[in-house]
Amino acid sequence: MLRRVAIGAALACILGGTAYAVDENVDNACTEQLSAAEEAVQNKIDANALSDDEAEQVNQLLDQADALCTEGNFKDASAALAQVNGLIGKK
Repeated sequence: MLRRVAIGAALACILGGTAYAVDENVDNACTEQLSAAEEAVQNKIDANALSDDEAEQVNQLLDQADALCTEGNFKDASAALAQVNGLIGKK
């Protein structure tokens, strides 16, 4: 009986570690996308390619995407980042 418990605990640790690694990779991808978008936005702001209203709208979307990445909602974060890229891509 003790042997079964030990084997079960070992499997749970191994499988849990693998699942955590997958989540961490997704989180890293979200963070990388966010960083790239922030850099692109900053470049547009530095080049005076965005109006104040556009810059404010883009920064709100970046804040939203950052919060969604932090919450683990990567699908919605990617959608927000796509909006950012669409807005700065027009300029």
